[in-house]
Amino acid sequence: MPNALMLAAEAGKSLTVNGPLKAIKLFELNGTEYWITESVIVQWLVILILLIVVLVLTSNLKVVPETKRQAAAEMLVEFVRDTVHGTMGSKYNAYTPYIMTLLCYIMINNLMSLLGLRNPTADVSVTGTLAIITFFLVQYNRAKTGKFKGYFKSFIEPLPFMLPFNIIGEFANPLALALRLFGNMVAGTVIGGLIYFALGKFAILIPAVASLYFDIFSAVMQAYIFIMLSMSYISSAECE
Repeated sequence: MPNALMLAAEAGKSLTVNGPLKAIKLFELNGTEYWITESVIVQWLVILILLIVVLVLTSNLKVVPETKRQAAAEMLVEFVRDTVHGTMGSKYNAYTPYIMTLLCYIMINNLMSLLGLRNPTADVSVTGTLAIITFFLVQYNRAKTGKFKGYFKSFIEPLPFMLPFNIIGEFANPLALALRLFGNMVAGTVIGGLIYFALGKFAILIPAVASLYFDIFSAVMQAYIFIMLSMSYISSAECE
């Protein structure tokens, strides 16, 4: 049980969470210590995995697919392209590379628990950073489509007194986006640990079944939900 084992205590003892986020001290300079967190290290590993996968899938490409490797790569591209087209519209097809990168990056991060590592998405600073990127893309799309006048007009519609509420809503969306992914990944970890702890010596099959849901299905689903909400926020910010 890769992820739950990090939270479960031995049978007969109290269940405790695996402490705070781990960090490694890099060096100390002029009395200042410089640390690097476990989330950053795991994300470097995720970037390396994605780089290897991309190099493998995109090597020796043919106009007509001759290998299952190229066919799989094209199926993935077509899936994301159709998702962007169906959610945002054809004029947003340029977002396809970004959405694909976001989907793969979040999904691999969510699945790192299968290797016995901490999910970076169980760190709110990671999910918060991804949500901030979406927030700035929303503002960029609103400013691009509405220009200066349309951008500020969107904050006072339908009535001028709605300005404070519209501003709150602008910041509430990325906050909800970050906390949704963070909360679901942490909840899966905690629930898995509770199941393992409750079963004690009988923790054989049920924790493995729970792992299939929390560590695989839920991880993939949460990545998909994140990109769908991101696309919805970006496209709905368009000003007429």
